[in-house]
Amino acid sequence: MPHDAIIQRPLRPEESLRGLLPADLAVPLAEAGIETVEDLYECAAAAGASWFRAVDGINAERATELVAWLERWGSAVGEVTAKFYLPGRAASARDAALERDPDIRPLEELSLAPPLDGSAGLNRAPAQGCALDARDDLAALKAWLNARAGNPNTRANYRKEGERFLLWCLVEKRTALSSIRAGEAAEYLRWLEDLGRLDEKPFGEKWRIPAARWIGPKNAPRASNAWRPFNGPLSSASRRNSVVVVRQLFNFLKKTGYLIFNPFDQVSPKVPLLKGEGAPSAFADRSLTPAQWGEVTACLPLLKEGWPRERMKLILMMGKSLGMRASEMLDAKTGWISVRRVGFSERASLEVVGKGSKVRRLPLNREQIDILRSALLSRGISDPAQADPETPLLVNLGRGAHPHGPMSRSGLYRVLADFFERAALEVARERPMDAAKLRAASTHWLRHTFAVQALTRMSVNVVQAAMGHASVATTGRYLSPEEEEMSKAMEKLGAL
Repeated sequence: MPHDAIIQRPLRPEESLRGLLPADLAVPLAEAGIETVEDLYECAAAAGASWFRAVDGINAERATELVAWLERWGSAVGEVTAKFYLPGRAASARDAALERDPDIRPLEELSLAPPLDGSAGLNRAPAQGCALDARDDLAALKAWLNARAGNPNTRANYRKEGERFLLWCLVEKRTALSSIRAGEAAEYLRWLEDLGRLDEKPFGEKWRIPAARWIGPKNAPRASNAWRPFNGPLSSASRRNSVVVVRQLFNFLKKTGYLIFNPFDQVSPKVPLLKGEGAPSAFADRSLTPAQWGEVTACLPLLKEGWPRERMKLILMMGKSLGMRASEMLDAKTGWISVRRVGFSERASLEVVGKGSKVRRLPLNREQIDILRSALLSRGISDPAQADPETPLLVNLGRGAHPHGPMSRSGLYRVLADFFERAALEVARERPMDAAKLRAASTHWLRHTFAVQALTRMSVNVVQAAMGHASVATTGRYLSPEEEEMSKAMEKLGAL
């Protein structure tokens, strides 16, 4: 039976909308053939923001409410992006869909009072031996960020993990961070394994705070009501990152004399794989074959002429033929373009500022220079040498909240995901496996494709330098000699 209000909890694709929505929403949707959560998502994904116009009885306001509900609770069904919303409604809808949580707040909004502030924490070392000017746990965590996270990407990762753990201590355990012991440190990993995976009832039987209070939509602004420290269950790699970063936080606090011991010293660094994890993924190599790359570039003429098309060519070039990280693409500026003497000739290059503020010089060939110049020319920049050196290479289109402003990470992701989806639709009928792989691709796939192809033409040390890897072992991960040898050997075997 339909409810008087929209049910607020994680959704399963096959659930009937009649058991989740009030009658004034469920009935018109059912009459339009939209009966399950998955039906609703697929309808909105296929038709876009105007999907509700084919459903009698649902106006723009109620449609926006439903989309915000899907974004908040339907992560198991699919990702809801800005294109699901009518122009200008996404941010307000996300905020309206949630009340501000009284306890689970971003780091900059936290204000701690005894005994949860840690000023008298069980693990606090004597103040006279402490190198930190920090009276409480919040100040100590911020001191760690300032001391160990100079790179913006590192800082974002450290802040995220430190913030999550501090909130878990305060809200779930009702304990100061500086009072956490080894048993509770081990519990944190168990909690990360359960979050977003267990249904509401079994999660509530194990943990004090409902999972719904911890999980929110992706990319919600930190100042919005919709912000939460998680947007779904963490993968094994993400859980491992969480434990590694929090362990580093405690190492810092111990070595600076703020704490007596590190509770994570007695917790195994190994993160166990859960059921369904660790199995070979459908596209484990994370790279595109030359034929699949041809399918991608064949779709460039489908984009609108001018900046939309030239920007996509620039993104593909920076990722696939230069091996740049997404963060490096977003940071790239006209001042990175230089001309230097190499041997007895001059050579244009892109001086990339990568991880740890390390600079690596990537030579540009004629085709790459043409793509770069065409992209800038489409924005009215005829000579990059005459432009402000701080001019970003990637900017938004002339619409939205920040027209012509620098692209964000989520904006780059959406633009590329939409383009890969377009390429997938073009080949889906004749090559469905290629289409599935294109739909799974992301910005990192461009960098991986560069690595795999570059390693067939260059030494691993040269590729290491081009990609900005600190260790050749990292570059070596892109090599799969066993698989290659097996492939060659299998070619020699008869079929029967």
